[in-house]
Amino acid sequence: MIYPRYTADRSDNAFEWLVREAAAAGLHLRVLFAEELSVLYGPHTGLFHRGHPVGRMPDFVVMRTYDTVLSRWFERLGIPVVNTSASMEICKDKMLTHEVLAGAGVPTPATVYAEGAEYDYAELAALFGSGRFIVKRTDGAKGEDVYLVHGGEELAAAVRQCRGRCICQEFIASSFGRDVRVWVIGGRVAGAVMRYSETSFLSNFSQGGSVRSFELPEDAARLAVESAALTGAAFAGIDLLFGNEGFIVNEVNGNAGFRTLSRVGRNDIPKELFGYIAGIVRQQP
Repeated sequence: MIYPRYTADRSDNAFEWLVREAAAAGLHLRVLFAEELSVLYGPHTGLFHRGHPVGRMPDFVVMRTYDTVLSRWFERLGIPVVNTSASMEICKDKMLTHEVLAGAGVPTPATVYAEGAEYDYAELAALFGSGRFIVKRTDGAKGEDVYLVHGGEELAAAVRQCRGRCICQEFIASSFGRDVRVWVIGGRVAGAVMRYSETSFLSNFSQGGSVRSFELPEDAARLAVESAALTGAAFAGIDLLFGNEGFIVNEVNGNAGFRTLSRVGRNDIPKELFGYIAGIVRQQP
């Protein structure tokens, strides 16, 4: 299981818990950090950990970081990677995610892409049919660099904050301060919560939002499973908005955390994940 290094300093990294859950599924889990790994390409190829060659290759890899170079290295050896490099590339790029989902007819917010170009507030407001709309960084996460703009100056400031790497989206007012996070593992729903905020349009737990249990309707479950499948994500966090005519897919997170679900007494996502991976490993020749 490969994490970015900064997670080692978090109080809730739960690595020992993950190792125990993997062992219960019959797997020996080792947690590594992407910054300590390097790959060699050329006449000879190899994987190195802290500068030393890695001899025995793993039976599976779970990527907890968007390092697609590492993912592709394992994939070329035929090692199962959750999630695949192709899936992670789609999920990391919010515009690419919307291309894939909208192209398949999945309901998503109207989205305008013009990265690096001049954004005109009046033109965008006319496109969205509202003077309020969202600006977000194309590779943002955890609700960071997401802005609700109401005018030209706010738009310009948001674009600058995103360094021009952003998309503009229709603001779904009916979902102000609330959404649904759905965890999908191996093509089925593993859990769901409602995230909400009393003070902000953002409901992300990492942005100070709260969570409560949520009974997921069948149509929302189907939408979440379909969205994960379209992006190729075996383990995903799907964020659904409350539209006036049904649920709308806001984002597909290919590196979904699961501490939010633990806030409502559910700690079984790792168990579900490693059970799914154990099934993949057993099928390997």
